[in-house]
Amino acid sequence: SNIQNETTTTTTTTQLQQYRTKKTKTGSRGSRGHGWYTLYRSNRGGRHLQGAYYDRDVSKLQSLNEEVFALGAPEFVYLDISVGSTDEDNNNKDEKKKKVGRVVIQLASAALPTTCANFKALCCATPSPPNSTNNDEGGDEIGYLHTKAHLIDKTVGIAFGDVLHNNGISGKCHPSISSPSTFSFPDEPKVLTHCTQGMVSMLSPGVHSNDSRFLIQIVDDAPHLDGRYVSFGRVVENMDFLMENVVKGVFTKRGRPTVDVKIIGCGVYDEGEDKVAA
Repeated sequence: SNIQNETTTTTTTTQLQQYRTKKTKTGSRGSRGHGWYTLYRSNRGGRHLQGAYYDRDVSKLQSLNEEVFALGAPEFVYLDISVGSTDEDNNNKDEKKKKVGRVVIQLASAALPTTCANFKALCCATPSPPNSTNNDEGGDEIGYLHTKAHLIDKTVGIAFGDVLHNNGISGKCHPSISSPSTFSFPDEPKVLTHCTQGMVSMLSPGVHSNDSRFLIQIVDDAPHLDGRYVSFGRVVENMDFLMENVVKGVFTKRGRPTVDVKIIGCGVYDEGEDKVAA
């Protein structure tokens, strides 16, 4: 009986050792993945940089974007953006500090007709100035005119387009896109990628909830925005004005600009029009 007990104990110990060895072999490289440290040391990114985001071919994505913009006849809109105080109560004290530039945006209307039509309609609208009691200048019409940038994230982009409260908490699509009581419209196909600076995208709070808020990308590549926001246009003129006077020239507190970055003019752009001096 003692011999049987010793044999059983030896067998159990051997099986346990084999199990431990097998378990160690399958998980010997740790939970971060196979060879993550080698990739990190060779400047190919750690675990959080590997995969679809890190391995994307930016040049190929840029060429695909060019094909999308080449569809149909080109359409352009413009935004006249002022940086600095524009309040009349200041008696022109900050007039010398105010800078104005015209940003021209190309729309991918052939691929994204609804999104581009909404943006174009909001650019062409003539809403009344804020705190105005005179409804002759546009009444209850909503549009981008007189709206401000409500967020400047210097690692992502500049957010505009709150046509209701002008602080980024809400937005509303143009009534021509849907019924007047509807605030948003569904997503269109995400055929454009955020692989270059100047891409313009809808800043929607969720799926199928595009309203009036939009984002102008200021970084060269933003893969984390792909699949989340619908990109529909790109800045083709005066991106330098945004980079120099808004991104680098405006101080922010938790992303909120400390001076007014306001849209003082917008509409359909004609190539024969004169640019606003920056």
